[in-house]
Amino acid sequence: MDEWDLLEQGGTEAGAYEEIVRRHYQAAYLFARQILADDHQAEDVVQKAFVNIYVARERCERRAQFKTFLFRVVSNLAINELNRKKPHPSLSEVMPETQDGSSLSFADPHTAMPEQSLASQELGEMISAALWQLPPSHRAALYLREYQQMSYAGIAEVLEASLGEVKIWIHRGRGALQRILKPYLDRGESIS
Repeated sequence: MDEWDLLEQGGTEAGAYEEIVRRHYQAAYLFARQILADDHQAEDVVQKAFVNIYVARERCERRAQFKTFLFRVVSNLAINELNRKKPHPSLSEVMPETQDGSSLSFADPHTAMPEQSLASQELGEMISAALWQLPPSHRAALYLREYQQMSYAGIAEVLEASLGEVKIWIHRGRGALQRILKPYLDRGESIS
């Protein structure tokens, strides 16, 4: 049963709406986290998105895939939240921590050499820091394209932008990442 059918049953059948949340919470949270750089705000935005959709379920139209619709709601709420909170986070605020308090490693767990693991972790940190230097629209478009494998048309719908704008954001975002990361990749310098 697809999400739109579950949404229709959400008010009458126990567990129907919980199934929608179970299917999409993680992806929606990661998307919100990518835009907001704050775990708690991302959780709040995603919960508010699911509540808003549930409350308005009778007025929701099946014009897009449910995930696209959900991401549009999350995007709007996250951007509203960003407009209230202007300062950008530091790298230490952006990087998630493990249970022991250390930074999350982006290294391949199958890497045998500690030097390679450290280099992968550093590269992951550099990419994360570089992403936070991009405007939110570029960052969101890149996230949806690279991590959610959304089509350009789907991204345009989620971000309520034209197809041309999305292509420009992704192109400029990739170019900016290349420029920002070039010193690190060429000489091993860190990003400030």
